Amino acid sequence: MRFYELPPEVENKIRDVDSRPFVRVVFELSGGDVYIPDSDILECVTTSYNTEAGGIVNGGELLLRGLYDVEHNAEYTTGLGVQIWYCFGERENTFFRFHLFVDDNGFQSQETGFLEKTTKVRLIDLSSILDDTKLQRNWTDAQTVVHAKVSDRLHPENSLVHIIAGRGGIAADEINCGSLPFDVPYVVVAGSAWKELCALAKAYDAVVECGKDLPLSFIESPYDTENDYSEESCFELTENDITHYRFFNNNDKYANNIRLKYTRYVQTERQELWSYSDAPVWYDEDMQPYYPFTDDSRKIISDTDYQAIYTAKNDEGKTRNVVFADDLTTEEEFIRDMQIAGASPAMTCTNYDTTTYKDRAIIQLSRNGSLIGLYKAAIYGRAIISETNYSVFVKDDSEIAVKGQIVKNITSKYLSDDLFENEPFCQRRARDFLQKCINCKGAYYLTTFLPLIHARVGAFMDIRLNGQSGFKKVRIDEVTFRYKKEEAFSSEIWCTRC
Repeated sequence: MRFYELPPEVENKIRDVDSRPFVRVVFELSGGDVYIPDSDILECVTTSYNTEAGGIVNGGELLLRGLYDVEHNAEYTTGLGVQIWYCFGERENTFFRFHLFVDDNGFQSQETGFLEKTTKVRLIDLSSILDDTKLQRNWTDAQTVVHAKVSDRLHPENSLVHIIAGRGGIAADEINCGSLPFDVPYVVVAGSAWKELCALAKAYDAVVECGKDLPLSFIESPYDTENDYSEESCFELTENDITHYRFFNNNDKYANNIRLKYTRYVQTERQELWSYSDAPVWYDEDMQPYYPFTDDSRKIISDTDYQAIYTAKNDEGKTRNVVFADDLTTEEEFIRDMQIAGASPAMTCTNYDTTTYKDRAIIQLSRNGSLIGLYKAAIYGRAIISETNYSVFVKDDSEIAVKGQIVKNITSKYLSDDLFENEPFCQRRARDFLQKCINCKGAYYLTTFLPLIHARVGAFMDIRLNGQSGFKKVRIDEVTFRYKKEEAFSSEIWCTRC
């Protein structure tokens, strides 16, 4: 990932120590955008960080002079859109950096004495809303998705990114995404939109963020087949720019043995998924088994919810559970293809339901008062079967010999078996993750007086520390920008060595 591109007049001000940056705040009111007077902005702290779940979250806090509350304006309340701009002198030298929203606490105004009136506003981004299942459509209903691509902006109806985002109310034209044409045969989307998007991004090493220009971005995966993925350093910080730093050994991220475990879902050809086999069973003179229906005691007749649970065979002939089936035998075909010996009329269906559940049918038969010997009653269809506890193991023997075996287990429901550069993606992903775990070289916390307002979480830059020769490449994990009206601007960066 690269830094944000700045207008030339703003980029020239980044290293200009004689040009002090300040913050401009815009409230998105129904009657139009309203600029808060610069003199009223006492403090503005904004933060962007990478969560353990796999997504980038933005937030902030404003301290304003004066009383900004619902008593002065009914729109000064929870959910109001707020734009954060960074400026250098002239109004033209500005950069729009954050699009945030007022949190549930709203505008917190306070007054001390007669003159000291201030308002504190905490800001969140859209990820907090996407993570709140109470605000989402049909959040109690798990959604089953079959044979969808990970990300496909040209066919959003078949793209997991768009399907999941849609559960949070985000339309296809509000999403910036790349192309990850890996087929995911079967997945159940049950969590909040944000948690599911984070899990998907983590599986494909993508960046998911509720950004400043569009409500959602799902980009920067090294497995993107269309967009260029870059690890180019975008900025240099030297000891002359850095006001403070701390180094950390991030040994908790180290591993030399990766066990990637997941349930593998496989599409089968059309085959028999269920056949009636309830005891008792009799045999005719040719020793062929059949099932006598002499009264209505059999459950397939007496029960209104008799379940015909599907199973299917994999390529090795082993029986596996079915999680999804289609192209199923119709009711007419089911009755027509029954193999029956005995009086007529033949059996009929009181209930034949293959739509309520995707892994079973609900059947109720009627023998119409006849004595019937049933040789065969079956349902055929295509199936997606589950191969549980499927694992990929990769390790580095040389690292194990030096440091002992350190195992990291990874699980994901979104992994695909499609090929990437002539290798199954799950195998490639495990190898890449191993390299990332082995290459843990420590982390830094840095502060600088430079207003690195274009720095982004996930982007790369070079740093040179005091007393050290040469630059070190780092990847940004978190950035914080601190503006106070009466103090110097400060940029704080957490980063990991590459």
